[in-house]
Amino acid sequence: MKHQLKENIRDEYIYGILKQSGERVMPTLDELIKKHNVPSSTLYRISSKEEWKHQRKQFQNKLRQELDESKNLELKEKLFKCEEASIDIAYKVFTKALKMINTEKEISPNGLASISSAAYTAQKIYAGKSFENVTNKNSDSFEEAMRLLDEIEAIKSSTSPHYASLKNNRF
Repeated sequence: MKHQLKENIRDEYIYGILKQSGERVMPTLDELIKKHNVPSSTLYRISSKEEWKHQRKQFQNKLRQELDESKNLELKEKLFKCEEASIDIAYKVFTKALKMINTEKEISPNGLASISSAAYTAQKIYAGKSFENVTNKNSDSFEEAMRLLDEIEAIKSSTSPHYASLKNNRF
């Protein structure tokens, strides 16, 4: 068997054959024997001596690792885009809440609670923290939310006499 033919068969066996569609086909030795019309005993002997099967497995493992790394990179990029979008949304929520607080003459207690909740959620997203269940009054999250509510309430009550009267009637 000529050296170039042997190298072509070896490459086709170890690295496979790329179709026009981009699909890689990994032919068997028998398929290559038929395709190239070579003696089977000769090809089996050469492939065994040069450890083609081992080389093929190494190539497949390396290819699989590269594909896994490529997929991981692709997933990381998608995750980064999602985080970026979340931060953008959080920023817009902050901006909207601030605008409402600064421009609204009267905000109902429920409206104020909604604004505070939205701002608090946006803060958690922006800070990259996980959402917490704010049911425990002793938790830092609950205290922080209450502090924010108190600050907003103080701002609104100092600028709106109507809000101050609503607050006094509520209690």
